[in-house]
Order: sequence, then C-alpha cells, then structure tokens
Amino acid sequence: MNFFKHIRIATWWFKLPPFLVLIYLYFIKENIKDLGHEIFLILFLLSGVITIAIFASLINNFYDQEDDAIAGKENKMSNLSKKNQFLILGSILVIGILFSFFIYPNFYALVFYWLSWLCFFIYSCKQFRLKEKTYLGIICDGLGSQFFPTLFIFSFLYKGDFENHLVWIVSGSIWMTFSFGMRSLIIHQYNDYENDLKAGVWTFVNSTAQLPKKFFQGFVLTIEIISFVIFVWAIDWHIFVVPILIYLMLLIVSKVMLNMKFYFFEPLQNQKSRSLFFDFYITILPLTLLGLLTFKSYQNAILLVISIILFNVPTLFNAVKFFKLKK
Repeated sequence: MNFFKHIRIATWWFKLPPFLVLIYLYFIKENIKDLGHEIFLILFLLSGVITIAIFASLINNFYDQEDDAIAGKENKMSNLSKKNQFLILGSILVIGILFSFFIYPNFYALVFYWLSWLCFFIYSCKQFRLKEKTYLGIICDGLGSQFFPTLFIFSFLYKGDFENHLVWIVSGSIWMTFSFGMRSLIIHQYNDYENDLKAGVWTFVNSTAQLPKKFFQGFVLTIEIISFVIFVWAIDWHIFVVPILIYLMLLIVSKVMLNMKFYFFEPLQNQKSRSLFFDFYITILPLTLLGLLTFKSYQNAILLVISIILFNVPTLFNAVKFFKLKK
C-alpha cells in the first residue's frame, strides 16, 4: 500500500480508461476482432502511460516536499532519506530507458514518450516550476499527461504513418488534453485550493482574477467539446449513440432520484456532485466499446471482465464511499 501511495496511483489510475478508448477505437477502425492476439500490445501501451504517470508522481512529490510540509499534506517522499529519494527517481528513469528499447526504432513514438517526461520535469522542478505559472502550468500538465502520451499511442499503433488518420488522431489528442489534462487539473486545483494557499503555491485557480479565469475555463470546455465531436465524426458517430444514450439516462436518474449536482470545473463542496462528461469518458464509453468488440468476438469477454475488475470495481467502491461521506 505504501508503494501505491508513493506513486499516487489514486490521482491517475482513473485516467487510464480513456487511453483504452483510443486503443479500442483503433481496433474497431482497423476491423481487428480478436483481441487475444493484441493483449500484449494493449499492456505494452498502457505500461508506457503508467511509467510516465509514476515519474510524474515521484518528481512532483520530490519537489513538493517543502510546500506539502507547510500545508500539512502527506508526502511519502519526505519519509525517505535523500539517498533513497534519488534511488527511487533513478530507478523509474532506468525503467523508462529500458522501455525505450522496446519502442525503438519507432522514432515518433519514442520522441512523444520522452516529451511527456520532459513536460513533467519542467512542471515540477524548482528551476522552471511551471506548476506555479498559472496558464503555462495548466498547458504543460495537459501536454505531459495526455497530449504526448496520446500521440505516443497513435504513433506506435500506426508506426508513425499519420497521413490517412490525421483528423481523428489530432482531434483525439486535443480532446484528451483539454478534458483529462487541462480541465482535470483545474478541478484538482479547486480541490487543493486551501492547501495551496497555506503553502504559498500560486496556481491558475488561486492567482487568476475571476473574469479571465471564467473566460479560460470556457475556452477549455469549448475546445474539449468541439474536439470530441470532431473525434466522433472522424471515426463513426453510430458507435457513440448507445453510450451517449446510456449516459443521458444516467444523468436523469442521478438528478431526479439522487438529487445529484453537476459541475464542469469547481466542485460543489459538501454536496453530492459529479463532474459532467467524466463518467462518460471513464466508464461508459470504454465499457460499451469493449462490449461491441465482445459482440464481434466472444473471446474478448475475458478482457471485458478484466477491465471491469481493474477499473470499474475501484470506481464503484469510490462511489459508495463518496455517497456515505455526502449523506
């Protein structure tokens, strides 16, 4: 459990299913029906994203130790000696280098993979500390956590040949960046508002005037929606009809029966509230796409079960805990 806390798995595990959406849509687009032969490809691409996420967590913890101590936040890195801290950072760097040998000779995938690492380094380190550069911090995190990992996946799948797939690759990368990159980070900054103020950490949320903040948030949401619509159109909009209908029904039930509130950026404290669209992106869309692939080949059912256990069971437990706390 300490290991999971060190790598802050709770902050990024739920962001993995949208990457699976990209992979599943690739299989559907390329008419690949039996995923049994593609399981190692899926695991390999997810491993690449996970190594980036672990590095991001560790490097952020390393440079946040002083600020977290001031704010009274737990930082597992502070419990280790400097020698062990450098040992852990060195270990994940070695893992990244070893992983690169499996990416090579795919030049584009290799470049996008390491650009993610670079983004998180300049986001966290004291020399650049883009984390405290308001707009640049939001953009840098979006590039590191979503844009470049998405391009890494697409580059590996298409072996760098983007020419015939440019629209859905670009729109998919932008959608991921503005949703799970930029909007997700803004939500996190709202949740961490008090701690950041205590530590004297200046973020987009706590250091931007209300009017430009609202304007930028509106811009982020607009680009997210437009890019997703283009992404849907570039694949086949018929595929998305069922998951969208399921999500709409879920919204109605949540609103009417559970008195759920919804928001785009600023969480509603001490109320039952959910961020709009995220449940669709994280749960409904990947499950329905995997269900479609299972319908095409029943051998894919095992992957559906594994996906539910890895991603949806933890989400369910979090939801139960959430409702208990909000009573």
